[in-house]
Amino acid sequence: MSRLSERAFSEMVEAGCPSCGGRELHLRSYVDALVPLMEGEPVGPVKWVYKGEMFVDGLYEVACGACKHLLFKDDRCPRCHDEGGLARGLTTTNAYPVPEQCPRCEHIEVRFIAFVPARVKYEGKRADRAQTSVELHDPGFHGYRVDCKDCGKIAERADACPICESPAPIRARFSQST
Repeated sequence: MSRLSERAFSEMVEAGCPSCGGRELHLRSYVDALVPLMEGEPVGPVKWVYKGEMFVDGLYEVACGACKHLLFKDDRCPRCHDEGGLARGLTTTNAYPVPEQCPRCEHIEVRFIAFVPARVKYEGKRADRAQTSVELHDPGFHGYRVDCKDCGKIAERADACPICESPAPIRARFSQST
C-alpha cells in the first residue's frame, strides 16, 4: 500500500489545494500498462491495465495545478517501498527481457506488461485520461510480465523489484486482471 491510503487520497482530492484553494491536482503514479509486441518491437500504443486502487498504490506525487504546491511526495519505490527507489526507477531502463516470440507456441505476437510512470489531471470527481511520455526502451519503463494470446501468462518477474531492482521478495499488491 502507498503511504497515502485510498481514504487519505479521497480526502486530499476532495479538499483541493490547502495553499491556494485550487481544485485541479496533478497526479503522478507508477501504473500497469500493456504494450503489444511483434518480434520484440511495439506494434501499438500503451494500453492502461490498472484499476483505481492500483493508481493510488503507485502514487508518488500530488501537486496543485494552479500554484504547484506539493500536497504529497514519496521518494520510495512505488512497488517495493525501497528508499530512493523512485529515482532509480525513473532514470533506469527496463531490465526484464523483451521476448521476440512466445517460448511455448513460437507466435511472434505477445503482450508485454510493465510499470510505467503516468500523469493524470484530477479535478473534483473527474480525472483526465492517464498519459505518459515513456516508451519501451526509455528510462522509467519496467516490464514484469509476458502474456501470449493463445498460451496466457508465459512469465512474470519475481527475482527483484521491476521498478528499482531491489532484491525480492516484493510486497503483496492488490489483485488485477489484464
